[in-house]
Amino acid sequence: MTTAAPARTPAPARRWRPRALTGGRATGLIPAVVPAVFVVVAFLVPLAGLLVLSLRPTDSLNIPLDGFTLDQYRQVLTTPYLSGSLTESLSLAVRVSLTCLVLAFPVAWYLARTPSGWRKTVVFTITLSPLLTSEVVRSFGWRVVMSGEGPVNRTLQALGLIDASLPLLRSPWTVFLAVVHVLLPFAIIALTASLKGIDDAVLRASADLGAGAVRTFRSVVLPLATPGLVAGGVIVFSLAMGIYVTPLLVGGANQPLAGLRVRDEALVTFNQPRAAALSFVLLIVTLAVVGIATALSRLADRSNRG
Repeated sequence: MTTAAPARTPAPARRWRPRALTGGRATGLIPAVVPAVFVVVAFLVPLAGLLVLSLRPTDSLNIPLDGFTLDQYRQVLTTPYLSGSLTESLSLAVRVSLTCLVLAFPVAWYLARTPSGWRKTVVFTITLSPLLTSEVVRSFGWRVVMSGEGPVNRTLQALGLIDASLPLLRSPWTVFLAVVHVLLPFAIIALTASLKGIDDAVLRASADLGAGAVRTFRSVVLPLATPGLVAGGVIVFSLAMGIYVTPLLVGGANQPLAGLRVRDEALVTFNQPRAAALSFVLLIVTLAVVGIATALSRLADRSNRG
């Protein structure tokens, strides 16, 4: 007697799914593509329009005309009023970047190497709270502090150090301090992320081998912190090169900085092509310095590994 084999239940038909949508890599890639495309399009399209505008000739009323010319770039590079602003912006950006890195390092070290606690929370809140307010508010605060009737001048007069109020408000050093204050949190964030990656075992090994604090900092901490130093320096430098709100509110419109010159060309003289040309030269100088700094950091990293 034979028994009939049980009928097999047909397997449910597989639904076709694109292979690219089933992999874990694609699952994480797709949500990242949309904002990345948005950022690229929102950056490149206006930049292309700005490049075309910078190549337009103008009439006697600074109205853009059809055609292309390099005359706007020639004026930017040969007019001391404009070329000098590039030099001043470069000088300010270098000084601000170095100062921010020096001031940010001990704060970032404390935030990166200290266990969680209320002291760390207080330091974190104090150092990064400026980012919770706009640049306009922070810059206007400096205007109040450094004014003729502000607390700095009143304190100096109360101590008998000066008889009359000092013109601190429009001083280049006041602009420098205000820009450092505005951009310092960016350096702290970049350095903190880098210093967190330093293994405690490396520091203990350096101490066990007899290295003191200074030698450990110079030979161990500083090379390992180079990526954070470069990242923080690049961020601060790039922001400082084009900054104009803080210099405008603290130092006035006569500050010889490229950001203010772009504003003047665009909104005062209404020479849009020349403003676009100055913006492009400012962008090229910024990218060149950032590229040189990145290349030097890679060479230093290879030298440390060798």
